[in-house]
Amino acid sequence: MKSKQSYHGWLIEIIPMPKGYLFQCWLADEKTGFSDRQIYPTFAQAFTAAKKRADLEAVSLALIRFLNQAYKPCNLSSNEYKALETSIVNFVQQASRTQMHNSPTLLTQNQILCFYKNTTSQIQILRISHSTNCDFEQIVFPGEQMLFEAFPQAELEIHMDSTTGATLTNKILCSNLQVYG
Repeated sequence: MKSKQSYHGWLIEIIPMPKGYLFQCWLADEKTGFSDRQIYPTFAQAFTAAKKRADLEAVSLALIRFLNQAYKPCNLSSNEYKALETSIVNFVQQASRTQMHNSPTLLTQNQILCFYKNTTSQIQILRISHSTNCDFEQIVFPGEQMLFEAFPQAELEIHMDSTTGATLTNKILCSNLQVYG
């Protein structure tokens, strides 16, 4: 079954495949979209890759829109404009090719699907750690929901922004966040 979730103006669709998960991201109209066509071993890896790619595309679109507006007022030559535009496109292509830090050989058969929602009015930084390793880190905006896969004994650390930096405010055992169904 496909999973769809809204993310900063994008619709992220995670599609189960025989050997893992594939993502597709769409603008709100669902006419313009993209996918890296990679199969990720876990739902969480596909979702993280989709969010990263959506963020990269959003930045790229914003920068190119800015270039279009600044082209004449900033006295950019057409060569300068093309060089900047090419640089932005190349950066997005290169950044989207970087590998996830979780290896595809990661054993996933013992992982569970978990759900978390930021019910506060503050931005949170979530870290999922298993033993002494931080396996996953994600910024979660107020009201934002996320699905992720983790080992039942892993801990979800919730950090909130403060004047002295991010402060650990809570730890939750991932088995307490498991989605049943």
